[in-house]
Amino acid sequence: MKNDVAKQLVEQNNKYREQLSPDNKEYYENILLYMRTFGIFYDELETERQLMTILQDILEAQKHDESAEEYFGKNPKEVVDQLTKQFDKPSWKSIFKISSWIFLISTFYTIVGSFTAPTLQVNVFVILLNGIFSVALVYGIFKLLHLSVYIKIKLPKIINFFIIWILAMIPFGLFVLIQLFTPKQGIVEITAPFDWIAILAILIMAVVYVIFKKKREFYGGLVFVITLGIFGLLLRIPQTKEFFQDGKSQTFVVLGIILPITLFVLFEWLLLRKMKEEN
Repeated sequence: MKNDVAKQLVEQNNKYREQLSPDNKEYYENILLYMRTFGIFYDELETERQLMTILQDILEAQKHDESAEEYFGKNPKEVVDQLTKQFDKPSWKSIFKISSWIFLISTFYTIVGSFTAPTLQVNVFVILLNGIFSVALVYGIFKLLHLSVYIKIKLPKIINFFIIWILAMIPFGLFVLIQLFTPKQGIVEITAPFDWIAILAILIMAVVYVIFKKKREFYGGLVFVITLGIFGLLLRIPQTKEFFQDGKSQTFVVLGIILPITLFVLFEWLLLRKMKEEN
């Protein structure tokens, strides 16, 4: 029930926000980003109600030819910080729920990534470390976004690009290091015919979840998973297995890496275009 109310408030917020003048919209969207990144582990409904109240105040001020900056002041961060101090502290239940979802997603893609290996295997230690790191990474990203909203340091675009690139490469590099240096004692191998069963079961569950739940935002990820699954199955059919040289041929390696990523990017781009057209 609370989730439905929060979603309605988000939809109303998106609609009413378009009534703001360009300057007021920029001012308010900084508040929105600041509060939503702050509130990731807090009650979503409480955050969205407060955001709607601020938006309605700014719209009312705008009707009287008063800008958002004139109404809230030149330092909205202080105002928002005072408001958010009244929020209830996040419960361990909500923290555990979000962390569990991140852990499950990390585990899912760790397993899917092994589809195209000659032997389907899972390192329990890798899953555990990836899950812990994923939770820390998501928290760190939201915290960084939250702190950076009102930082007024202007840098050349090329420097901004390199800073973002380095920040993006650090977690990617850590995931690779986890994969390379985690002890091998935790490896669990899934041999035939159970590897077939595991791949098919994961593909069916992914398709059923995304299609029946109508999770459009997961379409790109679903295509990525299905493509890897197909390659994984081809690697386990005797005729195609021989053709792909047990997964060691350059053709298989290139297709198994480039094609899933390309299809993922293509579907996400098409989905973004469709959502823009609908809006």
